[in-house]
Amino acid sequence: MLMRHTIRQVVLSITVLLPALQLHALGDNGRLRLGDRIFYEKQGGNVSLGMRNTISFFNDGDPKGIGTGVGGHFRIQVANRVNTEFYADVFSSNIHNKAHRYDYHIGWSVMYYLIDPKAFERKFTPYVLAGHCFDETVIKINGPNGKSGSRFSSEVQGGLGVSYNVTPKFDISMTAQYGFHLGKELDLEEHADGTLAIETQRNTGWQGHLMISISANYKIFKLWNRKK
Repeated sequence: MLMRHTIRQVVLSITVLLPALQLHALGDNGRLRLGDRIFYEKQGGNVSLGMRNTISFFNDGDPKGIGTGVGGHFRIQVANRVNTEFYADVFSSNIHNKAHRYDYHIGWSVMYYLIDPKAFERKFTPYVLAGHCFDETVIKINGPNGKSGSRFSSEVQGGLGVSYNVTPKFDISMTAQYGFHLGKELDLEEHADGTLAIETQRNTGWQGHLMISISANYKIFKLWNRKK
């Protein structure tokens, strides 16, 4: 139910934003306005705002560990084919109907476009990305008297993505990344007598999660290379 609700949020957001952003970027004749073309002649300095929904798979190596998340980010493009992204996300997942896990991410990524986006007039711009985030994990055992535990660590991640440029100012992006946790892991352990405990364990080195995100992004202004 939670996953379907998340997907409905993405579809509704895109449905509401898409017509308005298309009309804003296009002139009466359906072509990109002159001011917008000049705005993107030099792509460095573009600042974008975005929102995203994420589905997380294989949490800590568990094939049934699936969580959903929501977040926001801003991007600062430093060159024609290099962009940066600064983000904050919140994830939640159900641990075998016995506890819930919450992850809070604050981090950054560097995006490299595999082809020149040509001022984002190309419809599709694939990219690779890599980055780092700080990660706080909280596990709470279900029930009014359920115990909870937390740990603070960090994570590195990398992956692939592609943007569909509805207009040069507005895009819808999909990204797939795998994140590797650094430091100790927080796990829920069930003892032989059926009692539950939250324990901190040494990281096996490969544990992490696969994240698939869908985001909507809009370029709002330029920090440099402004139109004169």
